[in-house]
Amino acid sequence: MKWAEVMTEKQYQGGPGKKPQHRVAFAELEKHYSGEQIVEIAFTSGFFNFWNRFTDSFEIDIEDNPVMSLFKKSTTIDPEDYAAYMQSCWWNDKERA
Repeated sequence: MKWAEVMTEKQYQGGPGKKPQHRVAFAELEKHYSGEQIVEIAFTSGFFNFWNRFTDSFEIDIEDNPVMSLFKKSTTIDPEDYAAYMQSCWWNDKERA
């Protein structure tokens, strides 16, 4: 989750009085994920950053659809549950076993 925050908030650039945060976040990722998995995480985060900026710049609202109420549960997330779920999804973990 920290890696997505680093990418989203451009913390890799640092800022006035702040050091870049990407190396710390990357080192944490390397403890849990392979290089290929880190690329997938970065790509997914980058895609959603792109999509949010794209829809925001064109003022595209979320459609008013009864199905959208099904997403309410996803507005809050437990980072540990999410990390465990994501780790269970990686196809290349099965190859290493």
